Amino acid sequence: MPRRLQRADFSRSTDAVARRLLGCTLCHRVGDDVIRGRIVEVEAYTDDPASHAADGRRTQRNSVMFGTAGVAYVYFTYGMHHCFNVVTEKEGIPGAVLIRGIESLPHAAGPALVCRAMQLTRRDNGRDLATDPNLWIEAGRRRPRERMIQTTRIGIGKGTDLLRRYYLFGSPGVSRRDRRAESAPVELPDQ
Repeated sequence: MPRRLQRADFSRSTDAVARRLLGCTLCHRVGDDVIRGRIVEVEAYTDDPASHAADGRRTQRNSVMFGTAGVAYVYFTYGMHHCFNVVTEKEGIPGAVLIRGIESLPHAAGPALVCRAMQLTRRDNGRDLATDPNLWIEAGRRRPRERMIQTTRIGIGKGTDLLRRYYLFGSPGVSRRDRRAESAPVELPDQ
């Protein structure tokens, strides 16, 4: 049985956690069923200009980002979409990893589709992935010869020059490929 990720797995730098989550499985128990999706695309956010915690300001909306690592940060955007993030870093330091793509049935390429496929909404905001019996992440790894690509984030207006999006090359769950980054990938450590 795969190991459930624990607090220590999330209590690291946001970029390290983002890379670590690739290949892991997001699990959500709904009634008698467990919905599973293999994480294949993520983006890292701290206090940079594109983050909800830009300039380190704590608000009612982003307060979860400053809290305990391993907690779900789910927000509603554009009046119609939910986005699911995993809180990282030490308490008091804002950080979260946005789950952008999963392999599931069907594949979910884009954060709104991830939430729809996994049946996640604002009611899941603040749930503890390290202890909650109904929402967790199982350890995983990249498949043989599966490359991790590092590139710029997408779907935002600020901080687009930051290389804080990571995805698994060739996965049908990736929302947008970056062919330039794929042609000369930099292999990064998982840690």
